Amino acid sequence: MNIKRYVVSDMHEAVALIKRDLGPEAVIISSRQIRPGGWKGFFTRPQLEVTAAVDDRHQPAVEPLPRHDPSPPRVPAAPNTFRSSWSNQPVSQGGGQDHIARELAELKDLLRRALKGGGNREMCGELEQWRRVLLDLEVTGDVTERVLQGIAETAGLSSDPQAIKQQMLRQMADMLPAGEGPISHKVCAFIGPTGVGKTTTLAKIAAQMAIFEQKRLALVTLDTYRIGAVEQLRTYGEIMGLPVEVVMSPRELKLAMERFWDRDTILIDTVGRSSNNRVGITELKGFLEVLPASDIFLVLSSTTKTKDLFKAVEAYRPLNYNKLIFTKLDETDNLGALLNTACSAGCPVAYVTTGQGVPDDIQAVEPKDLAKLILGAVG
Repeated sequence: MNIKRYVVSDMHEAVALIKRDLGPEAVIISSRQIRPGGWKGFFTRPQLEVTAAVDDRHQPAVEPLPRHDPSPPRVPAAPNTFRSSWSNQPVSQGGGQDHIARELAELKDLLRRALKGGGNREMCGELEQWRRVLLDLEVTGDVTERVLQGIAETAGLSSDPQAIKQQMLRQMADMLPAGEGPISHKVCAFIGPTGVGKTTTLAKIAAQMAIFEQKRLALVTLDTYRIGAVEQLRTYGEIMGLPVEVVMSPRELKLAMERFWDRDTILIDTVGRSSNNRVGITELKGFLEVLPASDIFLVLSSTTKTKDLFKAVEAYRPLNYNKLIFTKLDETDNLGALLNTACSAGCPVAYVTTGQGVPDDIQAVEPKDLAKLILGAVG
């Protein structure tokens, strides 16, 4: 196998040199941008380092094309897609003729994907730059690929950085599940791991509804485990003039629903359960099963590691939550975990919180709002 490396200004120049030196059967096995580091070089036009190979043991010799031939290379047309999973894979030197043939076929497919015959020849470079940005924001690799593939399939990728950012925002918003609004049922329950701010979040929503929307509310708590939890909710209830009920069993919860059914909305606080506490989550499920149709909010902290957020999403899935709330956005700069988690959970984000202030520091969000928050520090 004959392997050569080129440093060029764009992929068209690379293809011309590869075709001249290695012939039409050559394939590109890797490419990467070479540009200044840091944000200063973010939107500068990079050079490409391209590595190509040809299996010269099984192909006849190719007569080199004249160097002065000005005609552009004829590249097979391919769909406007973007994939990076092969970008740094080495070519194998062994494994037999069948293995080499299979590998060359895969690399030819990569070439067709990358060159997008007749499309914007700088698209791959622009998308690769955004790929690095998303990964820096701690968006997972598979979600990043979904975002970039959607952008690559958008006709007419702009060369203007702000226009590209708008395309990114639209693509991310399209990926995020949409809902019917932050609250769509009379009964709302707040579940989630310990320490994420469920009680404070409930109080913020209650205050906004009672003070600004003049809603008649009732507060119910199941959290008799955490020291001071009942007193905290009762204090909020006294300040806002709302009744607070403490229940100890599913039967008592059902009776509380009947007692407060004349209220506009009933907000239910629950005990925090670790994602590893299957018994506790099953116990909580017994309470939620006596409720009528409800909004079940899974409350998560944006400061939690992505793998632990994924774990919570799966651990709480038996409780049939249908909306997400992310807290503590003011305590982190990397909000990619919000996109990862919303895509994994498959349900809309209803609220985000940005501090401890009641009734402030909470915001109802739609997909476009969440996308702006995630990319807010970029560009």
